[in-house]
Amino acid sequence: MKSIMKIFKVITITLIIVLVTVIIGCDDGSTNKDITAKDITLVCLGDSLTAGYGATKPFKEDKSKSYPAYLQKKANISVINAGVSGDTTAQALTRVDSDVLSENPEILIILLGANDFLQNIPIPTTQNNLQNIINKFNNKNIKIYLAKFYTDAMAASMLVPSDTITQYNNMFTTLEESSSNIILIEDIWTGVWRVHMSDPIHPNAKGYEIMADNIYNVMRPYLQTLR
Repeated sequence: MKSIMKIFKVITITLIIVLVTVIIGCDDGSTNKDITAKDITLVCLGDSLTAGYGATKPFKEDKSKSYPAYLQKKANISVINAGVSGDTTAQALTRVDSDVLSENPEILIILLGANDFLQNIPIPTTQNNLQNIINKFNNKNIKIYLAKFYTDAMAASMLVPSDTITQYNNMFTTLEESSSNIILIEDIWTGVWRVHMSDPIHPNAKGYEIMADNIYNVMRPYLQTLR
């Protein structure tokens, strides 16, 4: 009888070990199935929409609840938030070397232009500044994602003249075509605009999380190649 019990214990312990091994083997430590190398660095260059303005408190930044913070969790790569509230494209251009190139990123997201629009800066000037930012990365193996700060429907709801919308659309198309390394993100606002907002033009924390999802969905095919 004792020998039978001993054999039973050995079998039980063996089964437990096998089960634990299978569980550990199936769990990679992350719920994200699109894991990329953690040594990949992505820099998000932008204004208040990047800095997380209004995420948790009105008129305050919270980078921990910004779209770059959520994107880091989603993509499982290192994401640096280089957003400065109020920045125009001209101001962002002056800090590309210190805030972006110094980090030696493999990927860059540019989300700029809203403050140019609000300050009535001529569209050709905005385009020239954005082109100069892009030119900083010529001859560098950096994937650039250029995000529109608006959608056509959003701009129309703000009573932006259709001619102005057309000029901005042409601007972004021209910038995208200026380099084979650029991918245009057409829409960061689906599920956010007029739904999860902290004020008329900034998302709340939930809105920034959805914005990160929208951006990630565009980036996902490229991120999968880095696995």
